[in-house]
Amino acid sequence: MDTAREAVQAERAANQVACLGVLAEADEARTIGVISEATGLSRPTVGAVLEDLVELGMVEGVSAATAGPGRPARAFRFAREGGLVAGVDLGPRGARAVICDLSGRRAGYAEVPPHKHADLALISRALDAAAGSSDLDLGRLRAVGVALPGVVETDGRLRASLALPDLVGLPVAELLAKDLGRPVVVDNDIKLAGLAEQRAGAGRGYSDVVYLQIGHRLSVSVVLDGSIRQGSHRLAGELGAQRGMRWTRNARRGQLVWSSRPTSAQVLSAAAAGDADAQAEVEDFCAQIAERVATVLLVVDPEVVVVRGGAAKDVGALLRPLEAAIEKELVFPERPSFVASGLGREAVVLGAVGNAFDQCGSEIYGVHGYPSPWARITHDVEGITK
Repeated sequence: MDTAREAVQAERAANQVACLGVLAEADEARTIGVISEATGLSRPTVGAVLEDLVELGMVEGVSAATAGPGRPARAFRFAREGGLVAGVDLGPRGARAVICDLSGRRAGYAEVPPHKHADLALISRALDAAAGSSDLDLGRLRAVGVALPGVVETDGRLRASLALPDLVGLPVAELLAKDLGRPVVVDNDIKLAGLAEQRAGAGRGYSDVVYLQIGHRLSVSVVLDGSIRQGSHRLAGELGAQRGMRWTRNARRGQLVWSSRPTSAQVLSAAAAGDADAQAEVEDFCAQIAERVATVLLVVDPEVVVVRGGAAKDVGALLRPLEAAIEKELVFPERPSFVASGLGREAVVLGAVGNAFDQCGSEIYGVHGYPSPWARITHDVEGITK
């Protein structure tokens, strides 16, 4: 392709992105004149771009009233309901699915338990349940993002997983894409949670983020320069892959076993309520993991550490002793801020749908370079997920 033609196509794509962005931000139709003023493009250029977008099915023309006599001004709206993008978080305890329209607004959501054990069929069940929650037509689905616990290859094959051993070795992305008839992107669950927090959660505004999740197991992921740090073998953050490595004395094959309460969430809740035994266990736990976390921080030197553990109201019972324990491990006074997760238990599934927008944007919108709608994907989490 010659340079002149490339330049023309690049300009056309940029104009499409600009016009579509104006309409996507508006809840009402906009006239060519308003779009022209907002983008700085000439009216003829805007008119030509809108015709392209109408043909792509991304924009539709509507009638617009006028203040005086004459023909109504031509107006256009973003056809956000014309397509759907989904994210699914699959784990041993079930699956949750979120479905968004093309603007990133939540259109459907569901959580489903496994019949006996989690398998790929559970992903379809979760999608069906999410679609059924709002009477959505999955025929409008344009892309799907999937999150799995374990090491996920670039092509979507699950290489290793303690949580889902029956799926190890399967080309998950390929199988699901064939079954759903749509592009499917697959990645590690904790990496996607870290990405979601960096893009639109507690790590928003920072380029370098470490995400630390303390739940049934302890997991870490790293986002550098706004992108998931995968590593050359997709093993970045997989500290449990070190032979003989245990985060704490109460780790059993990666699972955390507590003495004061059955689960980490219950331990943190009790600690936040002032239970002395739970507080002592949390402090001891933080002292044990501090050396490993400090090592990660010195290697990465992030701007912020986003921590998820238990309910949002209880996370202070974890952050305070964790920061104090890590401070004892570091020589230099410079250190990142420690903040509570902004997306809670939905960070993974929101990361999955956001990753689908990121990786399949051209297929979703038919426009090259249109930005993923992360802010809308995550804006209605409050009160639902924590």
